[in-house]
Amino acid sequence: MADVVDDTLRSMTVAQKVGQLFVAPVGRHSPNAVRLSPTEWGSDEPNEVAEWIDRYHLGGVCYFPTRLEGDEPADVAALLDRLRGAMPAGGVPVLFSIDQEGGTVARMRRGVTPTPSAMALAATGDPAAVEDVASIIGAELRAVGFHLDYAPCADVNVNPANPVIGVRSFGSHPAAVGRYVAAYVRGLRSAGVGATVKHFPGHGDTSGDSHLMLPVVTHDRLDLLYQDFPPFTAAIKAGVEAVMTAHVFVPALDGSGAPATCSRAVLSDWLRGHLGFTGPVVTDALDMAGARARYGDEEVAVRALLAGADQLLMPADLPAAVAAVRRAVEAGDVPMTRVDEAVRRTLALKQRLGVLDGRAGGGSLASLASPERLAASRRISAAGLTVRGERDALRLHPDAVTLVGALEPVGTAVADALGVPADRRHDTGFDPSAEEVSQTVSALAGADLVVAVSADATRSPGQQALLAALDAAEVRYVLLATGAPYDARLAPKAAATLFTYGEGAAAVQAAIAVLTGAAEPGGTLPVDLPHEHDDSDPS
Repeated sequence: MADVVDDTLRSMTVAQKVGQLFVAPVGRHSPNAVRLSPTEWGSDEPNEVAEWIDRYHLGGVCYFPTRLEGDEPADVAALLDRLRGAMPAGGVPVLFSIDQEGGTVARMRRGVTPTPSAMALAATGDPAAVEDVASIIGAELRAVGFHLDYAPCADVNVNPANPVIGVRSFGSHPAAVGRYVAAYVRGLRSAGVGATVKHFPGHGDTSGDSHLMLPVVTHDRLDLLYQDFPPFTAAIKAGVEAVMTAHVFVPALDGSGAPATCSRAVLSDWLRGHLGFTGPVVTDALDMAGARARYGDEEVAVRALLAGADQLLMPADLPAAVAAVRRAVEAGDVPMTRVDEAVRRTLALKQRLGVLDGRAGGGSLASLASPERLAASRRISAAGLTVRGERDALRLHPDAVTLVGALEPVGTAVADALGVPADRRHDTGFDPSAEEVSQTVSALAGADLVVAVSADATRSPGQQALLAALDAAEVRYVLLATGAPYDARLAPKAAATLFTYGEGAAAVQAAIAVLTGAAEPGGTLPVDLPHEHDDSDPS
């Protein structure tokens, strides 16, 4: 393998090497990404990303659709084939990647098996279930034509106010998160798809969203060593192919103010020197504010490369970023040895995944969302759903139930399955006003049982007010918590709480099965709720 990689590297020009550093998005509606839904692209239509592959010798392309559900698998497979054909003669084949964590983050939803979120998987307490789901995800991604998945999250979610991780995390206990992360990595790899563990050095204790700003992680080095790093170490031991950076500022590791993505101390000294990772480091998307705000679209690419990143993902202005890196290399500001090091890691990854020699590629789409895979996902999803309180209160009778709160999509699907009439559905949305809360609670007078549906209510003053009003009105209710489980703290008088750990199709199906009596929930909380420790996984 080394001979193939070294021979390829020696044959490349500087322009080809620089191009291998970059991963462009496709399918995303932005100034720098072509629109590629089935109605917007065709064989005779100019394709900006295909032109970039040819012009810049891109190392990779990340499928990032605008629409939540993505495109049909056959359309995505055709798109990848088209982009594969854009490679210049004699060039290095393109690596195709995707964010397909399962649950909340799934760029492909149409025509594939819906799978639970990481936190729902962790609630099963079963690493084998995590591995099974990851193998389903991996097999279906490989059939479509993907090589690398930007999953799983190794972030230890200990901050209830975390707006960007939440149920994408396997929980709040480092050792348990490490076991599930390793299982997920093994599952993807068993299907022939590479895994990318993220977001190093850890995004689990932030109250800011790195898409919008640069969050600060205030952990000291002991916190990082014993809380944040163990899941990454477990992933490395499991053979994870790549590590993705976090756009967070960690003063304990680097006091310069630089995001971890651009910090040599974080990427080279800690990730490589202390944790011993030798594979490619990929940045989180460089069009996020957490990366761009301090350095701008050109300088951030150069700084990330100098810090130790090997793949520069989705810069906001790809041509400008490529030109900036090329100028820095030609001026000697970025040593050619650093470029060769990064490209060699990318080529080695491509060789391992069968990209260089053409072994990797699309397969049969007939097995996608097969009855066996759907059944496995449904079984595991139900096993992860968690109940606290009076289980009998969750045996809902359609004639005695009124639903209230953020009903879409889980609450509405449950109401439809139970046959609850429209006049007993009160959808207040994500953040109702004080007047809406008052009117809604008044309308519940005389209701036998209320199902209050919450969706990350810790970030919604309106939902918090609604739950407080239900408590004050002495209404008998159960809580259907469809986001992160921390909502349970806001409903102390709920007769019971059902945690779904997400709003994806797998969570919807599992909730319906449990609330109609077709399945038994078997999960335990994988996070500590503040001031509560008795119901959580002690590992």
